[in-house]
Amino acid sequence: MEPAADENAAEMLHVFDFPQLYTKPTAQSLLNTLTLLTSAPPSWECSDSEEEYDMSVGLNKRRASAATKPRPVQVNPEGLTRYLTSIIGNDLAWIQDDNMKEEIWEQASLRLGERSGRSAMPAMSRKFRILMKSGRVDITIHEPAMTEDNLGLKTWAASYMLSKRLHTIKLPQSKDKRPPRMLELGSGTGLVGIAAAAVFGSSVLLTDLAEITPNLARNVEDNRIAIEQCGGSLECAALDWSEPLTCQSYPGVLGQVDDASNTTQNGSPPKYPVMLAADSLYSPEHPRLLVQTIDTWLSPESTARVIVEFPFRDAYIPELSDFKKRMTSIGLCIIEEGEESGYDDWASEGRVFRMSSEVTLNPSFILHSQGKVTFEDRPIPDLKSFYDVLVKPQWTGICGSDVHYWVHGRIGHFIVNTPMVLGHESAGTVSAIGAHVTSLKVGDRVAMEPGVPCRRCVRCKDGKYNLCPDMAFAATPPYDGTLARYYVLPEDYCYKLPAGMSMEEGALIEPTAVAVHICKQGGVKPGDSLVVFGAGPVGLLCAAVGRSFGAKKVVSVDVNEERLKFAKGYAATDVWRSKAGETVEEGAKRLVEECGLGAGADVIIDASGAEPCIQMSVHACRIGGTYVQGGMGKPDIQWPIMAMCTKELNVKGSFRYGSGDYQLAVDLVASGKVSVKELITGKVKFEDAEEAFKDVKAGKGIKILIEGPK
Repeated sequence: MEPAADENAAEMLHVFDFPQLYTKPTAQSLLNTLTLLTSAPPSWECSDSEEEYDMSVGLNKRRASAATKPRPVQVNPEGLTRYLTSIIGNDLAWIQDDNMKEEIWEQASLRLGERSGRSAMPAMSRKFRILMKSGRVDITIHEPAMTEDNLGLKTWAASYMLSKRLHTIKLPQSKDKRPPRMLELGSGTGLVGIAAAAVFGSSVLLTDLAEITPNLARNVEDNRIAIEQCGGSLECAALDWSEPLTCQSYPGVLGQVDDASNTTQNGSPPKYPVMLAADSLYSPEHPRLLVQTIDTWLSPESTARVIVEFPFRDAYIPELSDFKKRMTSIGLCIIEEGEESGYDDWASEGRVFRMSSEVTLNPSFILHSQGKVTFEDRPIPDLKSFYDVLVKPQWTGICGSDVHYWVHGRIGHFIVNTPMVLGHESAGTVSAIGAHVTSLKVGDRVAMEPGVPCRRCVRCKDGKYNLCPDMAFAATPPYDGTLARYYVLPEDYCYKLPAGMSMEEGALIEPTAVAVHICKQGGVKPGDSLVVFGAGPVGLLCAAVGRSFGAKKVVSVDVNEERLKFAKGYAATDVWRSKAGETVEEGAKRLVEECGLGAGADVIIDASGAEPCIQMSVHACRIGGTYVQGGMGKPDIQWPIMAMCTKELNVKGSFRYGSGDYQLAVDLVASGKVSVKELITGKVKFEDAEEAFKDVKAGKGIKILIEGPK
């Protein structure tokens, strides 16, 4: 059978569909065809307009563009190179206008160069917008055409990405508080060094091989005024790593190096407190040469820093390893290392390895043991499946279970034995998507369901995936949570937020889904009387969801008068408070009488976990009624088994949420049937997370949200 035709599929053209030279086509038809064949590079500059810096946004927009804006015309590459070269080699004698012929030859050459990679591109000048500590600066970089194997004449992804995050790097302050002098090795087109001079207001010496320095000097001069306005200065010199003591200035540029004075009294070169290098390893000899040059020029002070960024290419993994070992051998230590995603324009996407100082990739709020939390950097998680998405959590609510782990280091048999990122009530923005993801795109705002089952066990196949014994649930040992910059989930565990729903409301979809599952377990239906013990976030949401399910009478029970006052104005039709000294049976009787529950409540939910509430619930439930345990408390309690049996109660537990609960929670909030805005009583920045946990432990407010890391 043939696959059904896709209405949106792009038209596929072959070279035989284009004007053939033997037919002597018009100049305009050839130019139109060459325009159609334009293969523009994915632009690095798509991240330059971002108000908030994000290393992944350029890559994400590139992916999003590819996913959402397919080319209307696709060309079969077979025979295309020969077609273009035939145009270049033809005299086009039938075309009378010489200017038109020159334009055709030039366009055909460009199309051929586009398909040969960046090394085949003609000379060009590009503008890069670099963020600084405050404001930004535009840097113009000229890239000449390559006539031999001089890769330094082009700007590559490692240099671009390092220059774009220089403003996030914190360098140790010198005693005189002046910006540190910097030396860049293998400067290439000079983007990193020029950007560093602007960002730090430093004097930067840019160096490379003698054949690279003429273009490097041109870029220095082209950016001279901009750098001066930022308080920086630039020098340019030729430096061969095989002869690290020899540094020859390039004349005619700002801050020209004085060769004669570029040594100390003992004949050694001056030392630099900061050294930079990007994309510098291309042969087995390079690690040795690079490290010996660093050793020659780096200041011996403990505050000295080397900032490097290398493409993570499989062929050069040995060189990366050798470089790290050699750096250690000269007495240096790694302050921080990590990975980030990037790509070379006119090339395939790749991963970029970096080592730098004071830069965080994936800042995370981590619980180490009972009562001990820290902020640490973690590697950006990989997409392990083609159906995974990378999400940046924007807001995360603090759940009682998070606080319980923080205070006690365990919940039941879930014990924190290794450091664990906290948080699981989150909503965020899709930052990257797997190759087979179809329902989401980069930039989508989503509520994040934080528990992923195995999908294969009996419970999963029964549709009760929340009971999967191999569930990987965020912030439940040993799995990390969502209080980090990045978190990975399958696409079907991310739920798009409607346009009118805020990201803060999205973070409360998780506890709303818990309430949905509890109410579904209780079988709450129109006309029911519902009693909810506990007026915390989940208890309040159970009352609201119960109302949306049609419960006629909803009673909130708590010992906190302020919470009962809130509950009455939120979703409860009645509120009730127990009295000190009365037995659970006496309290249950008074509850039923004072709240007009007749023979007892149809459904009772305990969202407190408190033993007296659980016992009172059984006594207050009508004969044949339903009791649902939603709150967590002591592992073992005394249970009124006689009352349960003689009333033939339907007793159910409730654990997290199951099939359809999360989407129903989104729908209830989106429709206005359940409102969650009122529950948000505090919002804090990521760095204040521990203080927020203390407030929740102290019972302050109802729901406190933590903003994602900047």
